[in-house]
Amino acid sequence: MPDGLALNGKLLENTYNEWKASRFAREGVQCQDCHMPDRRHLWRGIHDADMVRSGLTITATAGAARARPGETVTATLSVTSTRVGHAFPTYVTPRVVLRAELLDSGGQVVAGSRAEKVIAREVALDLSREVSDTRLLPGRTAVLQYRRRIEAPGMHVRLSVIVEPDAFYTRFFEALLRQGAGRGEAQIRAALEASRRSPFTVFERELPLS
Repeated sequence: MPDGLALNGKLLENTYNEWKASRFAREGVQCQDCHMPDRRHLWRGIHDADMVRSGLTITATAGAARARPGETVTATLSVTSTRVGHAFPTYVTPRVVLRAELLDSGGQVVAGSRAEKVIAREVALDLSREVSDTRLLPGRTAVLQYRRRIEAPGMHVRLSVIVEPDAFYTRFFEALLRQGAGRGEAQIRAALEASRRSPFTVFERELPLS
C-alpha cells in the first residue's frame, strides 16, 4: 500500500504515478522538460498562466450568427489536456472553470445566463472525503455545451476558461474565519485575500449570435 492519505482509493498527491501511467513517461518526457526547460529553475505550475496555456488545447464555437430574438442558440467550449504529463490539475487545491454566458448589445452579462463546468478534484475541508473528481488525464477533453434562447438583437456569447489555483485555500480560510481564528485572524485574512487574488483567465472569446 503506497504511503500517504488516500480518498476514494486514490492518493491525495499522486503526480508521479499519474505521469508513469501516461504516454509522456513512455516517450521519455521528464518532469524537468516542462517545469524546468533549458535547466532553468523555474518550476512553473498551476499559478503560471503561460504554463497552463502551453499544456492545453482550447476551442470555442457557436451556432449560426444570424439567430433572431426568440430563437435558441448553441455554443461549445472544449479543453483538451494535450501537453500535461499528469492529471490536470494534479492536486486538490486548484479549480478550473469552463464558463459560458450571454452578453447584451452593450456588452453586459445577461442575468441568469451563466453556465459552468468544473475541472477539479474537490475534497472536504477536513480531507475526510472526496466530493468529486473531474480532472483530465493526459489526452482527455472536458466539454461545456451551452444552449440558451436569445431575447434581443445584438447578443454575443462569451466563452472563458478561468483557473483558480488556490480555490481550496480560499474555502479553508473562509471556514477558519467563520469559526473564529483568534490571534491569527489578521494573518488568515491576509492569506484569504491573497488566495482570492490568484484566479486568472487563460482563454476568453466573444462570438456573435444575432
